[in-house]
Amino acid sequence: MNSQQTPKVKSLAKAMNVLSCFTVQEPVLGVTELAERIGVTKSNIHNILSTFRELGYLERLPDGRYTLGLRMLEYAFIINQTLGYPNAIYDILVDTAGRTNEIVYFGLPYGWKVLYLYVVHPIERMQELPYRDILGETAPFYCTGIGKAILAHMPEEEWPDRIPEEPFRFQPNTIVDREAILEDLRQTRRRGYAIDNMEREPNIRCIGVPVYNSSGKLVAGLSTSGPASTMTDEKMLECVHILRNAAARLRERIYH
Repeated sequence: MNSQQTPKVKSLAKAMNVLSCFTVQEPVLGVTELAERIGVTKSNIHNILSTFRELGYLERLPDGRYTLGLRMLEYAFIINQTLGYPNAIYDILVDTAGRTNEIVYFGLPYGWKVLYLYVVHPIERMQELPYRDILGETAPFYCTGIGKAILAHMPEEEWPDRIPEEPFRFQPNTIVDREAILEDLRQTRRRGYAIDNMEREPNIRCIGVPVYNSSGKLVAGLSTSGPASTMTDEKMLECVHILRNAAARLRERIYH
């Protein structure tokens, strides 16, 4: 995997790792925290932070801590447009959300995680369901419906490298034993769809399917999720048929 490769320009890699420290869970970090995580002196981290701040990649808050700058959004927009997905698939996602009457997600494989590109809410339930802007958010393969659907349809020899050595237990239902995760992936591959039974988020059940491009290459995943109270076993089977139909339509639209 790319994360295991030795970077040729180590100083650049160390500086870029500063940006990787910021996450959804920790969007704001202090100088000392960053210096310790990167393994550099405070004077060194100050130089890195000042440079990133001048270039717009970081913003310094009044309390002296840092967060990602608006320049990052510009790159997110460029990447999204370059991928070519918005105009090609968004109407299918909207239609799928309407048919399932639940939130629909579309994401790409990204190392050992799934990277979410789009989330679409059913129009009839906009006031009821919490809004999520998910562009760029990541989650592990092993505990999400969309992630399992993608990973299960990758070559089996790649699975161990895409599962953390010590999987984190997000919820009581999260499968954290690596052998159990592998067996869950085998079952997912056999039936052709993935199930997330309140494994990533509390009281949320999810169904996921793989998405292939027109050449038959695995490129993404598609899922729908909802409260366990409404996402009954019967409803989940209905969603499987809807998602499979949507994935077939997406295959006709995605060329790379």
